Amino acid sequence: MRKLLLLIEICLLAWLLTGSARYEAKKEIPVNTPEFDWENYNIITHALGGIDGLTYLNSRESFINYYDKGCRLFEVDLTQTSDGVWVCRHNWKESLGQWKGEERKVLSSEEFLNTPIYGKYTPMTFEDLLKLLDEYPDAFVMIDSKQYSVRNYQRTLEDYAQYREISIKAGIEHTLKQIIPEIYNSAMYPGTALLYKFPAYIYSLWQEYTTEELNDIAEFCQTNKIMAVTIYRDYWSEEVQKIFDERDILVYIYTINDKEEARRYLANGAQGVCTDVLITDNLN
Repeated sequence: MRKLLLLIEICLLAWLLTGSARYEAKKEIPVNTPEFDWENYNIITHALGGIDGLTYLNSRESFINYYDKGCRLFEVDLTQTSDGVWVCRHNWKESLGQWKGEERKVLSSEEFLNTPIYGKYTPMTFEDLLKLLDEYPDAFVMIDSKQYSVRNYQRTLEDYAQYREISIKAGIEHTLKQIIPEIYNSAMYPGTALLYKFPAYIYSLWQEYTTEELNDIAEFCQTNKIMAVTIYRDYWSEEVQKIFDERDILVYIYTINDKEEARRYLANGAQGVCTDVLITDNLN
């Protein structure tokens, strides 16, 4: 009887150990935030991605849709509601289905969050975006605050101080290592660098520049280890590409939604494109 009981105990122990091994095998391997390297990305998904012919959505569905298609580098627009909440929206000029008529409105955060974009897509605050990044730790998002000429050191410092405060209050400050500031002039850089050690920066060339100005920008980027720029398609040329190539600064062209056009830019030296709809498979 004792031998039988001992045999049963051994069999039970073996079953438990085997079951534990099976459980461990089924557990998902955790995804960590990788060290950021521009060389790994030839697609920047614009405004979190377009769906059903609609662009500038900056919605939760946009992000998840393109993440599931393999995209890992996104761009998002930020603006403030009438009550000062940072939300993912390009501007308040177009309704995006959130109000009727053509009159421009600035919604409150409650109005914005309770009114789906085009009646079907989920609006997000910046805090919502950070929580989404916490769920998808291998994704990176470029922040576009859309202020251009009025941006300066003080204003940028204030904005990014608010972004960081939002992350701290939400208990997810670590998601800032997935944020890449997009700057439009040299004054914006120190205002962000003072607050947090972001994984990378990108300099946006949103207007036409002289050759001298482009060389100054390229030199500034090289000095401050800003290793990528975006250039609006109408202002790109082989000469412009060469200025940045000489300093090992990567170039992205925006906004490109035709795959053959995107391939031509890559063939002429661009690292990639900012796009509403393309994915990496389209460039192969």
